[in-house]
Amino acid sequence: MDISSSYRPGSRFGPDTFRRLLQSENFECTSETQIDLTSYFRIKDWGNIGVINTDIVKTLKRISEGITDLISLKTPFLVIGGDHSVSIGIGKAFETLDIPIHTIYIDAHLDLYDEINESRLSHACSLRRLSEMDNFDGATVLGYRDFLIEQVEYAKEKNMQLYSTSALQNQSNIFEFGKSLITGLVREHQHFHLSVDLDVLDPRFAPGIGNPVSCGLSSRELMLLLTGIFNGLPPDIRFSWDIVEYNPMFDNADITGFFIIKLLIESLAEQIQFVQS
Repeated sequence: MDISSSYRPGSRFGPDTFRRLLQSENFECTSETQIDLTSYFRIKDWGNIGVINTDIVKTLKRISEGITDLISLKTPFLVIGGDHSVSIGIGKAFETLDIPIHTIYIDAHLDLYDEINESRLSHACSLRRLSEMDNFDGATVLGYRDFLIEQVEYAKEKNMQLYSTSALQNQSNIFEFGKSLITGLVREHQHFHLSVDLDVLDPRFAPGIGNPVSCGLSSRELMLLLTGIFNGLPPDIRFSWDIVEYNPMFDNADITGFFIIKLLIESLAEQIQFVQS
């Protein structure tokens, strides 16, 4: 879905383009840590949720219903977007099931507008809507660099932890930062949802996005951050994640799409501890 995109629509084509690239045989399923994922994982593709790209309310309801089915499996799952309002539907599913969720929100934007373009369900309002849900168990925002002061003040009122792009890039070791971050968070929270907006990347590494913002993370920096987080997640912690705002209409030679595949391979390799435990 991309009905709530505020700048460049086209992310509705992200999931199917991702599947096409995944089947291109242009890569090996072996991580840089020499883990052959085919020896450990069987991944089930549940297909597309039947969205209505003219009705965001009905679409989010359908997303929530579909995600409720995935939650019932009690296993990690990944949702491919679509614009970032997809996360509202995901959060609503957890709220319906009364499951407290701590959100790790990786994004160039804070997405804390109460309303934009006469819509309270815009992708620019996603974290704001999540923060209002009964099951909201705090949020940690990573990589933001395009925001309003009012949004920072709201985030502080909600006790969100904020780390700007500069704060991440100033870390001596981003992998260890991610690992240390999640190690601290698991002492206070039991269920996590990681929401990855690809515009956290600098546009030269991810041209296929809807709202590009200069001076972002490199593809290597984002990969190290996520693999550190996944490495630090203990096996008894439930988690899910989404990757949103992949817009193949503006991609260049599938650069962004193939990065998503690389990100999945390296992140899943850090989950071998779950399979072996």
